[in-house]
Amino acid sequence: MTLKTILDRISHALDVVCGALCVVMIAAMVILTAAQIVFRTWFTALSWSDEVTRYLLVWSTFLGATCVYRHSGNISITFVQEAFPEKVTRGLRVVVHLVCCVLFAVLLVYGWRYVVSNPMTATSLPIKMSYIYLCVPISMVILLIHAIVMTIDEIKGVKD
Repeated sequence: MTLKTILDRISHALDVVCGALCVVMIAAMVILTAAQIVFRTWFTALSWSDEVTRYLLVWSTFLGATCVYRHSGNISITFVQEAFPEKVTRGLRVVVHLVCCVLFAVLLVYGWRYVVSNPMTATSLPIKMSYIYLCVPISMVILLIHAIVMTIDEIKGVKD
């Protein structure tokens, strides 16, 4: 089995897991928000639900970004791509993926530095903020894997 095949399988599995996690986290956000409305109206407000919802939103945003990138759902300027021949367009996409790899690597390094150097705890929850900020390096690793696979696919001319 080649490295490309292994990376493809890892990329696909990570995409499935991230997609499922995003669905679960968004559903949990909806349920928590609805529960907060009910509790504020008829009972005592939940002091922790706003914070949990906020952290779920942060995690689902970063993990959701990995799914969007893998499926090329990000915004692109298509009229520029369509103005060039296919080989040039593929070359441009390779350059874009390589630039993204550099960006993801930089964000991974700085995200990890922030995670390990942050001693704070959450406001209303007994949880370290490092666990919340861990979504940045985790998502950057996933994005790097996706970007490497997509770069290799573009170089080989593989269509999705």
